[in-house]
Amino acid sequence: MVDCGMISGGIQWKRVLVSGSFLLAVGVFVSACGKRTVAPLGPDERAERDALVEDIRRADTQELVKAFDLLSRSEYTRYIRTEQYDEEDFLIAYTEHIAEVRIVDGERRVFVEQADSAGAFDYGFFRRFQSENVATTDPVNLVPFVLPEEPVYLDARNMDRYAFRELPDTLLWDRQAQVVEARARPDLADGLNVRRARHFVDRGTQTLVAMYIERVDLALLFREESSFYVDITLRPDGQGAVPNNTRFESRIRTPFRGAYRVRTVSTYTDVRPVQ
Repeated sequence: MVDCGMISGGIQWKRVLVSGSFLLAVGVFVSACGKRTVAPLGPDERAERDALVEDIRRADTQELVKAFDLLSRSEYTRYIRTEQYDEEDFLIAYTEHIAEVRIVDGERRVFVEQADSAGAFDYGFFRRFQSENVATTDPVNLVPFVLPEEPVYLDARNMDRYAFRELPDTLLWDRQAQVVEARARPDLADGLNVRRARHFVDRGTQTLVAMYIERVDLALLFREESSFYVDITLRPDGQGAVPNNTRFESRIRTPFRGAYRVRTVSTYTDVRPVQ
């Protein structure tokens, strides 16, 4: 999410027991999946794949990590919008804030300058996992979710289960960025949570300036489909980078109620580190 308390809960939700018939169905499905094998890549395909993997590994990720770590000791303005949609994708509730974060007498304080909302958020059984942005404007660092220490798609045991490709370059704040995508191959990556990842690498500095990732997390009684996006921009003084945008979206499916979707978007401006 997003930028929300729902993230940590959504990824760590507890498993629940279900009927024996459902477990049997799951067992049959897993057994069928286990029989599939990965066809070996040809020499040219493997060389192309390895070159893209090297591009990902070579990129400097520290600017992205440091930029979001900087928020805990910075003053800044943050725009936040959180929305909930029903199973037919109709908007049923939203909150919108503009918050000023200031360091006052050594303490970090949040001042809500503007606020708007409509509808009522309804999380049902999963109320305890609701987005913290419904009640507070404090951010959650999404970097650990988009940039784990060892991404599953870069694990040598899993690489052949993903298709790697280079997408057309894009511009991020006048910086030309290479875009490398890893996408789970149909029928070959069952059980691997990361379904798609995109690395945006500054062509000039080989710095990772944005990340996008899609996940599917399964338990016996629900399915969560989530996506995360973060990007950074250069500080006006040229001394490193600061957060720019974050986006999180999560769709929850359960047998007890219809699916619903929650989305949070944040934009950071006027980020000023406080010594």
